[in-house]
Amino acid sequence: MAARNALIAWALLTALIASPVWAHEPGPRWDSLNAEQKSILAPAEKDWDSLSPLQRSRLVNAAKHYPQLTPEEQARFKARIPEWTRLPREARETARQNFKTYHALPPEKKEAVKSRWQANQPNNPAPTTAAPAAPPPAAPTR
Repeated sequence: MAARNALIAWALLTALIASPVWAHEPGPRWDSLNAEQKSILAPAEKDWDSLSPLQRSRLVNAAKHYPQLTPEEQARFKARIPEWTRLPREARETARQNFKTYHALPPEKKEAVKSRWQANQPNNPAPTTAAPAAPPPAAPTR
């Protein structure tokens, strides 16, 4: 699971932290995207015109990695695009820096950070070592 989360983070963030050669260019327009890119980036369509050229280019670059994600990761990717595009620039920069810092940690420290993070997620209880509960017995059929 850690590898999957890292892949999702990598797909979204590595492309978003790359140094742009295109900074002076206007960035891709929505109508210039191909059908696959539009499908992948559909959650950003309504905000597309308000995104900076850099954000547009980074999202297009991140979309290149989308086909390699599992269906669950693809759903998470699409769900997070609107939130990411609406974050203030400073918050996005902080997230990128945290991503770089996390990936520079040794594996045991990454696990500790991940465990602390999961423990603080309201909808994601921390994993336990207890065996899962047995399913309830089936109702008798007549």
